[in-house]
Amino acid sequence: MSLTVKHLNSDASFLLSFEPISTFPPSPGQKQKAFTIVLDPWLTGASTIWHSKFSISTHKKPSCVSSLSELPEPDLVIISQDKTDHCHAPTLKQLPASGGKTMILAEPGAAKTIRGWKYFDSSKVVTLPRWEKTKSKRNSAIYRIPIPSPTPNGTPGEVTVTWLTQKLDVTGLHSAVGITYRPPAVTNPLAQMPLTPPASPQSYQSTFSPSVADRALSVIFSPHGCAYNILKPYAESHLVSEAALPLTALLHCFDRITNPWYLGGNICAGFPGGLEIAQNLCAKTWISAHDGDKLTKGFAASKIVTEKYEREDVESVISPRSPEFPHKRVGTEAVVLDVGGEVRLSQAMHFGPGDMTPVSNPEV
Repeated sequence: MSLTVKHLNSDASFLLSFEPISTFPPSPGQKQKAFTIVLDPWLTGASTIWHSKFSISTHKKPSCVSSLSELPEPDLVIISQDKTDHCHAPTLKQLPASGGKTMILAEPGAAKTIRGWKYFDSSKVVTLPRWEKTKSKRNSAIYRIPIPSPTPNGTPGEVTVTWLTQKLDVTGLHSAVGITYRPPAVTNPLAQMPLTPPASPQSYQSTFSPSVADRALSVIFSPHGCAYNILKPYAESHLVSEAALPLTALLHCFDRITNPWYLGGNICAGFPGGLEIAQNLCAKTWISAHDGDKLTKGFAASKIVTEKYEREDVESVISPRSPEFPHKRVGTEAVVLDVGGEVRLSQAMHFGPGDMTPVSNPEV
């Protein structure tokens, strides 16, 4: 199976395409479709916070598409927060108000905002549950989407989505969305070996090597950054039980951005915050999010301080060169995608370094 990540704008809008890879030749007429997710779409126009005199932003580079209608109809649109550069009304209203297969999954504040527009049919907007650790293996705070098998004797797949957020976060920026994808599959007797999850994310490599049918792809989307201690219980329970480690992709800012305390303090945790996540979840790929150039005006923008981290800076720490093979790097791949750039992350029986294919125009 594979995950293709496409950068739709220069900010935090992405298209995720999860594709199954069948272990058997397909039957006549059988076709396994990709499962697609759009993250925080903001494609045209400005993003205003409260008032244009406070903060207004526009893209310096146009998005690779000007409308969601130019993309194949996604299965999900996920909104990670209620700020207008993530929950952008003109872009979201490009979706049909009712009908179609697309569901909008939004964190609670964004879901309330979207419903307040009175545009979408109520059945199309779902409030993402906040993840909380429970004794139950099937956490009720995880939104689950079944994926039917293409064959009668097959095993259905599943996509899970949950929202993780820091308490006492005045700005409401420091949250994450966790996503896993397990593809549907035909029955394979060789893949019915019992799955014994490891005790923690760090111990997964030495304890088991599940088959393709047992494993899941995993994504953490945290454009402003989120403390690892918020993600740790989720990783040690849900990601471990789903055999979704190492983390397939971390979508997280590289640049650290701060404002004075009276304007919210830290805006983007950047590389210092993302490093702990990437290392503890053994992320295969860290893709820059929310780091693109924007034209921002207003009172809030005049106080911003940005600490830039180039891809080479990040790579030198998370993907050092191997002592045995100096021309090769080990660890996490650092990726910066240009607008419209894509990268394909593949998972075969064993997903190791180098299972990454640039598709078009990524700055890697």
